Amino acid sequence: MMRRAGPDGALVHRPAPAPGAPSRNRLEWVDAGRGVAILLVVLYHASNWLAEAKLHVAYWQEINDVLATMRMPLFFTLSGLFASKWLTASWAALWNVKLRLLVWVFLLWEVIGTVVTYGALTLQGREFGLLHEARKLALSPLAPQLELWFLWVLALYFVVCKAIRRVDVRVQLGVAGVLSAVALSVDFELVPWTVNIGWSGALKYILFFLAGIHLRSWILAYAQRPARVHVTVFAVWALVATGVDVLELRFVPVVYVLNCLLGVLAGVALSRGLAGVAVLRRLGANTLPIYLAHTPLVIMVTTLVVLVGAAEELDVVHPVVPLALTAVAAASSLWLHRAASRGRGRWLYEPPADLLVRPS
Repeated sequence: MMRRAGPDGALVHRPAPAPGAPSRNRLEWVDAGRGVAILLVVLYHASNWLAEAKLHVAYWQEINDVLATMRMPLFFTLSGLFASKWLTASWAALWNVKLRLLVWVFLLWEVIGTVVTYGALTLQGREFGLLHEARKLALSPLAPQLELWFLWVLALYFVVCKAIRRVDVRVQLGVAGVLSAVALSVDFELVPWTVNIGWSGALKYILFFLAGIHLRSWILAYAQRPARVHVTVFAVWALVATGVDVLELRFVPVVYVLNCLLGVLAGVALSRGLAGVAVLRRLGANTLPIYLAHTPLVIMVTTLVVLVGAAEELDVVHPVVPLALTAVAAASSLWLHRAASRGRGRWLYEPPADLLVRPS
């Protein structure tokens, strides 16, 4: 029996693979895939905050727009790959192992992220309504703020997917496909009442989470296809995603959801090709601490850049600054997690035992 980090950073038990079985390789590529996805998330936030600090990284934001068709669709698909067992588990087991952790770290780090974000904006001399932001924070359990919406949506998906587990799979995927296709084709900035990132995200990515659950065998089989197939799929995705962005087809109905589905296939292909990269597997096995801490760290670094007036000097090497900040934020997040886990800071990443419930 092997004990290792699961998809949400919690420890789970996985049986040792039988001799000759390909399961070990599959776990390696899945961990590599999560590593790719979390780095793309960090790069996205690093680029946006560096732009706020007045660095010329607009082209990185364009690249991130193309990568968006892989980034979250791949993340949610890989999260769904190992979710099926929780849909048939008891509600108490689901709460104790999955939801308790997600709810705890979401609520805790939502406060941390809010304090860091608006503290940084204050230091930069930017004005915002304190009472308005406090109200948004108080409502965050219903309308998540900032970058932690992924955890909120993931917890919601576990509850919803367990509740509908007896519904015909074809119906589940069909309805989810319609919801995702519509949501991914809507400019939510033009629909104020749906602008919350958690609500819109839940609609956008439900198809991918359910695909990870119900199409797991197909996805794992596709991951074992020859390298030439994966290279071809990745090249086609890169061409299509770039074309959709350049030709501004983002909000053409159905186009973007198909692009994202292709992005998942390309992401699996990339993950399979990078399965031998140990650092990616390590990152992928520890996505939760990176997801929680990277944005506050990015914000603190970019705020320091603003305060010391270093933006002009950094512009000399601006092509590599987002990549460097991504590496620093990811590594620092893991260091912070290790340091906290060895001391009295474990509560930052682990929910208290008081929240456990007894099976009925």
